[in-house]
Amino acid sequence: MKETIVHRDAFITTQWAGGETTQLAIHPENALFSERDFLWRISSATFTTTQSVFSDFSGYQRYLLPLRGNLRLSHERLFARELAAYEPAYFDGAWPTASENSPDCIDYNFIVKNGTTALLQVLQEGDEHLVDVPAMITCFSVDDMVIHLKKAGVQREISGFSLYMLETEAGESVSVARASAPVILTKCAAG
Repeated sequence: MKETIVHRDAFITTQWAGGETTQLAIHPENALFSERDFLWRISSATFTTTQSVFSDFSGYQRYLLPLRGNLRLSHERLFARELAAYEPAYFDGAWPTASENSPDCIDYNFIVKNGTTALLQVLQEGDEHLVDVPAMITCFSVDDMVIHLKKAGVQREISGFSLYMLETEAGESVSVARASAPVILTKCAAG
Protein backbone atom coordinates (compact mmCIF):
# COMPACT_ATOMS: atom_id res chain seq x y z
CA MET A 1 0.00 0.00 0.00
CA LYS A 2 1.32 3.43 -0.96
CA GLU A 3 -0.39 6.67 0.10
CA THR A 4 0.07 10.30 -0.92
CA ILE A 5 -1.82 13.47 -0.04
CA VAL A 6 -1.51 16.21 -2.64
CA HIS A 7 -2.36 19.59 -1.12
CA ARG A 8 -3.88 22.51 -2.99
CA ASP A 9 -0.59 24.47 -3.10
CA ALA A 10 0.99 21.63 -5.15
CA PHE A 11 -1.71 21.70 -7.86
CA ILE A 12 -0.83 23.15 -11.27
CA THR A 13 -3.16 25.90 -12.57
CA THR A 14 -3.20 27.08 -16.18
CA GLN A 15 -5.46 29.29 -18.28
CA TRP A 16 -7.80 27.91 -20.92
CA ALA A 17 -10.11 29.71 -23.35
CA GLY A 18 -13.05 29.71 -20.91
CA GLY A 19 -11.32 30.17 -17.53
CA GLU A 20 -8.74 28.32 -15.43
CA THR A 21 -8.00 24.62 -15.10
CA THR A 22 -6.21 23.13 -12.12
CA GLN A 23 -4.45 19.78 -12.47
CA LEU A 24 -4.74 17.83 -9.22
CA ALA A 25 -2.88 14.73 -10.45
CA ILE A 26 -1.67 13.00 -13.60
CA HIS A 27 -0.45 9.42 -14.03
CA PRO A 28 2.25 8.54 -14.64
CA GLU A 29 3.70 11.46 -12.69
CA ASN A 30 6.12 12.46 -15.46
CA ALA A 31 3.38 12.50 -18.13
CA LEU A 32 2.55 15.77 -19.85
CA PHE A 33 -1.04 16.77 -20.41
CA SER A 34 -0.13 18.62 -23.61
CA GLU A 35 1.58 15.49 -25.01
CA ARG A 36 -1.44 13.30 -24.21
CA ASP A 37 0.88 10.59 -22.90
CA PHE A 38 -1.02 10.06 -19.63
CA LEU A 39 -3.05 7.09 -18.42
CA TRP A 40 -5.35 9.29 -16.34
CA ARG A 41 -5.66 12.90 -15.17
CA ILE A 42 -7.77 14.65 -12.54
CA SER A 43 -8.47 18.36 -12.84
CA SER A 44 -10.94 21.05 -11.81
CA ALA A 45 -11.97 24.02 -13.92
CA THR A 46 -13.55 27.40 -13.29
CA PHE A 47 -15.33 29.41 -15.96
CA THR A 48 -15.12 33.06 -17.02
CA THR A 49 -17.93 32.59 -19.55
CA THR A 50 -21.22 30.71 -19.47
CA GLN A 51 -20.50 28.74 -22.66
CA SER A 52 -17.53 26.66 -23.78
CA VAL A 53 -16.46 24.05 -26.31
CA PHE A 54 -14.58 21.03 -24.99
CA SER A 55 -11.22 19.98 -26.41
CA ASP A 56 -11.10 16.80 -28.48
CA PHE A 57 -9.83 13.94 -26.33
CA SER A 58 -9.99 11.10 -28.86
CA GLY A 59 -8.55 7.98 -27.29
CA TYR A 60 -9.83 8.92 -23.83
CA GLN A 61 -13.02 8.59 -21.79
CA ARG A 62 -14.23 11.48 -19.64
CA TYR A 63 -15.99 11.67 -16.30
CA LEU A 64 -17.23 15.14 -15.42
CA LEU A 65 -19.34 16.67 -12.66
CA PRO A 66 -20.00 20.15 -11.30
CA LEU A 67 -18.68 20.76 -7.77
CA ARG A 68 -20.71 23.96 -7.68
CA GLY A 69 -23.32 25.43 -9.96
CA ASN A 70 -25.08 23.89 -12.93
CA LEU A 71 -23.71 22.54 -16.18
CA ARG A 72 -25.47 21.53 -19.39
CA LEU A 73 -23.51 19.24 -21.70
CA SER A 74 -24.43 19.00 -25.37
CA HIS A 75 -22.89 16.16 -27.38
CA GLU A 76 -23.26 17.11 -31.06
CA ARG A 77 -25.81 14.95 -32.91
CA LEU A 78 -26.18 12.71 -29.84
CA PHE A 79 -27.90 14.22 -26.79
CA ALA A 80 -27.82 17.00 -24.20
CA ARG A 81 -27.92 16.62 -20.44
CA GLU A 82 -28.34 18.98 -17.46
CA LEU A 83 -26.06 18.28 -14.49
CA ALA A 84 -26.66 19.57 -10.97
CA ALA A 85 -23.84 19.77 -8.42
CA TYR A 86 -22.19 16.34 -7.87
CA GLU A 87 -24.17 14.70 -10.68
CA PRO A 88 -21.59 12.87 -12.84
CA ALA A 89 -21.58 12.41 -16.60
CA TYR A 90 -19.50 9.86 -18.52
CA PHE A 91 -18.76 10.25 -22.22
CA ASP A 92 -16.28 9.54 -25.00
CA GLY A 93 -13.59 12.21 -25.27
CA ALA A 94 -13.91 12.14 -29.07
CA TRP A 95 -17.52 13.34 -28.99
CA PRO A 96 -17.87 16.99 -30.07
CA THR A 97 -19.06 18.51 -26.79
CA ALA A 98 -20.14 22.01 -25.75
CA SER A 99 -21.42 23.25 -22.43
CA GLU A 100 -23.50 25.98 -20.88
CA ASN A 101 -22.94 26.71 -17.22
CA SER A 102 -23.95 28.97 -14.39
CA PRO A 103 -21.40 31.77 -13.75
CA ASP A 104 -20.37 30.19 -10.42
CA CYS A 105 -19.69 26.74 -11.91
CA ILE A 106 -16.63 24.75 -10.85
CA ASP A 107 -16.23 21.30 -12.39
CA TYR A 108 -14.26 18.13 -11.62
CA ASN A 109 -12.76 16.09 -14.49
CA PHE A 110 -11.38 12.56 -14.58
CA ILE A 111 -9.95 11.68 -18.02
CA VAL A 112 -8.88 8.08 -18.63
CA LYS A 113 -7.10 6.48 -21.61
CA ASN A 114 -9.30 4.08 -23.60
CA GLY A 115 -8.94 0.45 -22.54
CA THR A 116 -8.28 1.33 -18.89
CA THR A 117 -10.69 0.00 -16.28
CA ALA A 118 -11.85 3.00 -14.25
CA LEU A 119 -14.77 4.53 -12.39
CA LEU A 120 -15.88 7.70 -10.65
CA GLN A 121 -18.25 7.46 -7.69
CA VAL A 122 -19.72 10.13 -5.38
CA LEU A 123 -19.74 9.03 -1.74
CA GLN A 124 -21.35 10.49 1.38
CA GLU A 125 -20.34 10.11 5.01
CA GLY A 126 -20.75 6.43 5.97
CA ASP A 127 -20.46 5.13 2.39
CA GLU A 128 -17.92 2.45 1.53
CA HIS A 129 -16.16 1.25 -1.63
CA LEU A 130 -14.67 -2.26 -1.83
CA VAL A 131 -11.58 -2.39 -4.03
CA ASP A 132 -12.07 -5.46 -6.24
CA VAL A 133 -8.77 -5.33 -8.22
CA PRO A 134 -5.32 -3.83 -7.52
CA ALA A 135 -5.92 -0.14 -8.20
CA MET A 136 -5.03 3.50 -7.75
CA ILE A 137 -7.77 5.15 -5.68
CA THR A 138 -8.22 8.89 -5.24
CA CYS A 139 -10.54 10.71 -2.85
CA PHE A 140 -11.38 14.41 -3.07
CA SER A 141 -13.74 16.74 -1.21
CA VAL A 142 -14.10 20.50 -1.08
CA ASP A 143 -14.26 20.19 2.75
CA ASP A 144 -12.16 18.24 5.26
CA MET A 145 -12.75 14.48 5.26
CA VAL A 146 -11.68 11.37 7.16
CA ILE A 147 -11.06 8.23 5.09
CA HIS A 148 -10.96 4.81 6.78
CA LEU A 149 -9.05 1.87 5.27
CA LYS A 150 -10.55 -1.24 6.85
CA LYS A 151 -7.97 -3.86 5.82
CA ALA A 152 -5.00 -1.61 6.69
CA GLY A 153 -6.75 -0.54 9.90
CA VAL A 154 -5.97 3.16 9.47
CA GLN A 155 -7.81 6.47 9.23
CA ARG A 156 -6.54 9.48 7.34
CA GLU A 157 -7.62 13.07 7.94
CA ILE A 158 -7.44 15.02 4.70
CA SER A 159 -7.86 18.79 4.36
CA GLY A 160 -10.51 20.17 2.05
CA PHE A 161 -9.51 20.61 -1.58
CA SER A 162 -6.65 18.11 -1.23
CA LEU A 163 -6.35 14.87 -3.18
CA TYR A 164 -5.78 11.59 -1.30
CA MET A 165 -4.11 8.96 -3.51
CA LEU A 166 -3.85 5.29 -2.55
CA GLU A 167 -2.26 2.39 -4.43
CA THR A 168 -3.75 -0.76 -2.98
CA GLU A 169 -4.36 -4.44 -3.57
CA ALA A 170 -7.78 -6.01 -4.03
CA GLY A 171 -9.74 -6.50 -0.84
CA GLU A 172 -9.23 -3.08 0.73
CA SER A 173 -12.35 -1.26 1.85
CA VAL A 174 -12.29 2.54 1.55
CA SER A 175 -14.98 4.28 3.57
CA VAL A 176 -15.88 7.87 4.36
CA ALA A 177 -15.71 8.07 8.16
CA ARG A 178 -16.42 11.81 8.24
CA ALA A 179 -17.32 14.39 5.59
CA SER A 180 -19.64 17.37 5.49
CA ALA A 181 -19.49 17.54 1.67
CA PRO A 182 -19.61 14.69 -0.88
CA VAL A 183 -16.40 12.76 -1.51
CA ILE A 184 -15.46 11.97 -5.11
CA LEU A 185 -13.72 8.60 -5.39
CA THR A 186 -11.96 7.56 -8.56
CA LYS A 187 -10.50 4.15 -9.27
CA CYS A 188 -8.12 3.16 -12.01
CA ALA A 189 -7.01 -0.47 -12.26
CA ALA A 190 -3.28 -1.01 -11.81
CA GLY A 191 -1.49 -2.39 -14.81
